[in-house]
Amino acid sequence: MIVAEGNLVIVHGRFSGFGAPTSWIAADILVIEEGILVEHWDVIEDEAIRAQSKSDNPMFRRFIPGWSIRDLDR
Repeated sequence: MIVAEGNLVIVHGRFSGFGAPTSWIAADILVIEEGILVEHWDVIEDEAIRAQSKSDNPMFRRFIPGWSIRDLDR
């Protein structure tokens, strides 16, 4: 997902299949001025499994390990 307003851009995504035991949830925050990247921050964390989710909601849509599409209908 990419969200932009003015010169601020946020990119949020899920990364898997790169050999780590857990998928990553990441957000990159960018400041763009005159078409040039001038600032960048990022946050990366391991995706929580359902047993670790205090809200009983997935971190990133239905792709959380151990969840099914039916879990979203609750």
